[in-house]
Amino acid sequence: MATSTEPRTFRQRIIDLPVGRKLFNGFAALTCVLVLVIGCLFLTVARLGAANDQIVRVAAARSEAADHLRFAASELRAAQQAYVLAWPSTHQSFDEAAGQFESSLQTLRQGARNAVSQALIQKIATGYQTFLQTDQLIWEALQAGKPVLARNLTLGAESLAFGFMADDAAHFAAIAESNRASAVTVFHDTSDEARILGVVLGLVALIVMVMSSWIITKLIRDPLHRVQQAAERAADGDLEAEADVDGDDETGRLARAFNSMLSKLRLREQALVAEHRRQETSSKVQRALEMADDEPTALEVVGLTLADVLPGRSSELLLADNSKSNLEQAVVAGDNPDGPGCPVASPFSCVAVRSGSAVTFASSTALDACPHLRNRGVAPCSAVCVPVTFMGRAMGVIHAVGTEHQTPTPAEIEAVSMLSTQAGARIGMLRTMIRTSEQASTDSLTGLINRRTFQTRIRSMRRSNTPFALVMADIDHFKRVNDTYGHETGDRAIKTFCEIAKSTLRQNDLMARWGGEEFAFAFSGLDPTDTNAVIDRMRLELAARLSTSDLPGFTASYGVVAADQCASLEDAIRLADDALYAAKAQGRNCSVIADSETSTGTLMPTSTVRVTEKPREHSVGVLASLARDDDPVDR
Repeated sequence: MATSTEPRTFRQRIIDLPVGRKLFNGFAALTCVLVLVIGCLFLTVARLGAANDQIVRVAAARSEAADHLRFAASELRAAQQAYVLAWPSTHQSFDEAAGQFESSLQTLRQGARNAVSQALIQKIATGYQTFLQTDQLIWEALQAGKPVLARNLTLGAESLAFGFMADDAAHFAAIAESNRASAVTVFHDTSDEARILGVVLGLVALIVMVMSSWIITKLIRDPLHRVQQAAERAADGDLEAEADVDGDDETGRLARAFNSMLSKLRLREQALVAEHRRQETSSKVQRALEMADDEPTALEVVGLTLADVLPGRSSELLLADNSKSNLEQAVVAGDNPDGPGCPVASPFSCVAVRSGSAVTFASSTALDACPHLRNRGVAPCSAVCVPVTFMGRAMGVIHAVGTEHQTPTPAEIEAVSMLSTQAGARIGMLRTMIRTSEQASTDSLTGLINRRTFQTRIRSMRRSNTPFALVMADIDHFKRVNDTYGHETGDRAIKTFCEIAKSTLRQNDLMARWGGEEFAFAFSGLDPTDTNAVIDRMRLELAARLSTSDLPGFTASYGVVAADQCASLEDAIRLADDALYAAKAQGRNCSVIADSETSTGTLMPTSTVRVTEKPREHSVGVLASLARDDDPVDR
């Protein structure tokens, strides 16, 4: 996986975290938030409770101190009145009451925090001092024996001073009680606020947890959802779909793996489509070539295929001629009607043929380019050459040119190679079939059709009701020629006879080597009489040829029959054979016409004799005598 040196943002860092780490961190954060909220709540409640408790305690203590002061003032007044009324008495109880009052006043002075309380305490203290001064006067009056004055002071100035002090103490006690009640109210209010705060903090914590859970879920769900959508599109056949996930966590790696899989599937699909197209093209070419019954039709298929698989290129098919040593342009495809015009003369002068595989050249000006690409008088070009073979033998080459440095793609080269293979196979097979057919239907020595082919063709003539004369011919005393001059001379004699005979035939006439030195003719549209004229011309031309050659002299005998007048082809052949036998018996170098309609024979002028069918004097006829390579009457 490629790494990036660019600094990642905080969001990208969060996205790149593993899913497990995201969940762990998310729930850890939620736990911390919850613990923090609960802790803050407890701490706040504790601190508020402590503060309220403190306020309540201070207010209660102050209220209690104020009550003590009020009670101490009452006791102080009672003690004063007691020792005045009970005089002579001691001053001790009054002093103790004064001590309690001063202690309570000191306690209130220490707990006073506001100016009003301090001023009120100061007023009480001032009144207390006045009370003490009046009490000193009362005590002195008692000691001076003036009880009436002492009682008057007690009821007058002292009572007034005590009244002011008592009122101030009562007022202070009322304020303290009011403060205590206010503190209690504040405590309850604070507790309610703390509870409200706790609820609010709980709700905040809940909201934070929900938001955190939603964020974590979104971070995990959204990439998976995009992967799911891409997978569904891919399942529907859209291999271009990709999961748009850029994180580096498990979902990001899953998305990249999925995208990589789709990329490989696209490449596989492209390969399969290309293979399907290649096979489809191959099948079409194969079917088209299979329907080609001859080489021109097959070459037309090759031209159409070249134009299809090599668009924008000028191409040609060069095939070897019958000598297999020369290459000739057989097919041209592309914009140039003359084709690329490769000047290669023979198959093995081609680089592609010698290498046995396709070769490409990016530029005809390159040092290692094919020499035949240079000096064509055209702009520099690229080229591809694919050999055409049949059964391992080179029979041609497919040559195509295009713009310089723009060589065909591998798919185009593969298509041309496929075409070369199939074209070579079909054209080679057609040529082989033609050669085989020619070999099966012709005589190797003379090039004439053989007996089987001759019989097939004259049967077709009979079925089409074409009138023709059937002639059986046999070279006279051929065995003597072979025995005396050798078989080579005998073969030359046969070839010479065939050349003379073929020169006298018309286009629709047939001539075949029936076997050995015997031949058969079919003269279309001629009757036996007209056929005799042709035979006489043939005899004369043969004699003239032999008179100027080094071959020994020889003649031939002929049997003629009107084949269309016979009941069957077998009857016509038999009658012509009987007529040939009669010509041999008449002295050879003549022709005899077999008449299947009459039983009498009429001697024709000079060398031509007309005979009817009659029993043979010898048990061996012309066809049987072929096995002995001898004339039927040559004993």
